[in-house]
Amino acid sequence: MKRGFLGGTFNPPHMGHIHAARAAAEQLGLDELYLIPTGEPPHKDLPEDTATAEQRLTMTRLAAAGIPNAEVLDLEVRRKGPSYSVLTARELLEKDPEGELWLLCGTDMFLTLDRWYRADWLLKNLHIAAYPRRAGEVPDLEEKAAVLRMRWGARVELIRLEPMDVSSTDVREALKRGGGSEMVGDEIYAYILRNRLYGVRPEPEALWRLTVPLLEKKRIPHVQGCREEAKRLALRWGADSIEAERAAILHDAAKKMPAEEQLRLCAAYGIIPGIGADTDLEGADGTALPPEEFAARYPKVLHAFSGAAMAWGMFGVSTAVRDAIMWHTTGKRGMTLLEKIIWLADYIEPTRTMSGVEKVRKRAYEDLDSALRLAMQKSLEHVTERNGTPHPASLEALDDLKEKERKK
Repeated sequence: MKRGFLGGTFNPPHMGHIHAARAAAEQLGLDELYLIPTGEPPHKDLPEDTATAEQRLTMTRLAAAGIPNAEVLDLEVRRKGPSYSVLTARELLEKDPEGELWLLCGTDMFLTLDRWYRADWLLKNLHIAAYPRRAGEVPDLEEKAAVLRMRWGARVELIRLEPMDVSSTDVREALKRGGGSEMVGDEIYAYILRNRLYGVRPEPEALWRLTVPLLEKKRIPHVQGCREEAKRLALRWGADSIEAERAAILHDAAKKMPAEEQLRLCAAYGIIPGIGADTDLEGADGTALPPEEFAARYPKVLHAFSGAAMAWGMFGVSTAVRDAIMWHTTGKRGMTLLEKIIWLADYIEPTRTMSGVEKVRKRAYEDLDSALRLAMQKSLEHVTERNGTPHPASLEALDDLKEKERKK
């Protein structure tokens, strides 16, 4: 059998790993390819903001799903002490002593291979496949391969591929800046968001890709309109436009779910429908209903709280974005600037055509609180006209805005 293995911290695994592994598996004709996350790297320390070993294993399994004949092994994570490749190779050879075992190396590792622990054994017993990580590295690889063949009798082959200039360090830095999704792919990026790894700041375009499948088709234009309106309002009133965009993208993400699933989301992430998160229940003015009763009494409001739970627990947003989503249908007393923007963006985005919306649109760029008061008043009138029950938080929000106007 012809097998190969690629080791590394995979912290996180990225498209460069996947690209190289695919190319190696194809060009070498491997029957099996193992991705093996390092437990304790012998040549470097893991960074302080690293993922746990189990998280790195999980992400590597997600990466392996896109590589033919690939399997993730946890033998180095389970092994105590430094993760020397010679120990891994011996364990793999024991399972198939007559087979052909290839060690896959990127440029950095390959150029130092003859200085590794028990390099003599590795070069004698393994086949070596080296691949460039950046453009222009092939001559260095060829020169090193010639040295290893002459000095050690090594069996070396170069993998021909178009390099992807990306490293795990690049990915971690990009994630902190609000980017990086294209370096890891959507499944690994979603995992990083759920687990809040590497100081990730959710990237709006990636959030959009992940959210669209959750929406009813007819709702997509509304959410896109809300996204653009929220950015415009944020720029007009000095709010963080990226945070506004994140909140707008996710504000209806749970709306398609059955009520039971929405309530489970709220319970899973500590959000009480009608109350919110991290809130003292005392003096809640009658809104502390049992979740099932809340869902029955305020069916059009539930998705705001479950959406906030989803955004917080699955998409790694800030508390400010979570709360803006949570109050985007009812509003509340003492709304933040971001909460006001998301409430209004949802109301005035371009696909909205209800009576009076043009007046609110115009006012939203002249006097934010006045526009919000006018829109909330119209919204409550609409609820009562349809014999609905206004949520207490909406009444409090409107009273609060009216009081502010009186004091001007």
